[in-house]
Amino acid sequence: MGSHRHYAVLLLALAAGCATTWQVDSYQAPGADIRSRPTFAWTGGKVGTAVEIKPSVVAAADQRIRQAVVAGLVKKGYQEVADAKSAQMLVSYQVAGTRKYQTPNSPRFNAPNPDDVLMTSNPQPPAASELPRERRVTEGSVIVFVDDPATGQIIWRGAISEETRSSSSEQAIRTAEEMAAAIVETFPARSASR
Repeated sequence: MGSHRHYAVLLLALAAGCATTWQVDSYQAPGADIRSRPTFAWTGGKVGTAVEIKPSVVAAADQRIRQAVVAGLVKKGYQEVADAKSAQMLVSYQVAGTRKYQTPNSPRFNAPNPDDVLMTSNPQPPAASELPRERRVTEGSVIVFVDDPATGQIIWRGAISEETRSSSSEQAIRTAEEMAAAIVETFPARSASR
């Protein structure tokens, strides 16, 4: 259905635009000593887009992102605990999708010289058919946060922001899940992978 596709595009705005590897931007607070913190608790996440998203799609994305992040942290040697009060790290995420319009930078074929168009002897602007077409660009971001429960401060953050495309809600969710997994791959390992 058209509305289903519309939700997928603006929903998480997350389906790979031919990207096979993700560029992860990560930050670790000085003195955080993450490897000495063996336990973490999942605190959930937020999804934000410019349009309303079906709750069922948000719930599916939330579940898949949680599974990817928790599995990645366990593989790195950390243990999930149910009680956030006893955890040494609190883990959450944020997903955002934005849409903007860009004019291509490349010159148009047979386009008039800008100086000719603006000269007083030729005040007529080019026809609308000669103007460069705007291209809709959708950018999706996934951010994983790790907070210190004692201070409430971020001790680690990993993020991926990419220009994306989507043909279905399932594809968008799968890409968000892949991004989350790639982010956790950059988290400091506590012990050798199992």
